[in-house]
Amino acid sequence: MKKSPREKFFTEQELTVLSILEEKRSEATDKLTGEISELVARTGIRDSDEILRALYTLEGKMMVSPEPEGDFTSNKWFITNQGLKALHFVRSED
Repeated sequence: MKKSPREKFFTEQELTVLSILEEKRSEATDKLTGEISELVARTGIRDSDEILRALYTLEGKMMVSPEPEGDFTSNKWFITNQGLKALHFVRSED
């Protein structure tokens, strides 16, 4: 059975995190970032380590980045332009 683009590139947790960070960016008042505590609350994933694992994996794929960039101890993360493109592509394939 052939995997969909969604299954090939992202776990459900990663897609959920990307979607929430995309929402934050589209709200784009002055806050493009999502805090880890907010991601835990909005995803329903109760383990912040799972959120961090998803963020680190997505960062390795250049889909998200910490704020400030390069500070992996940061609580604030944002979706990159590449992450937006990938999320839109995956959604269009469903």
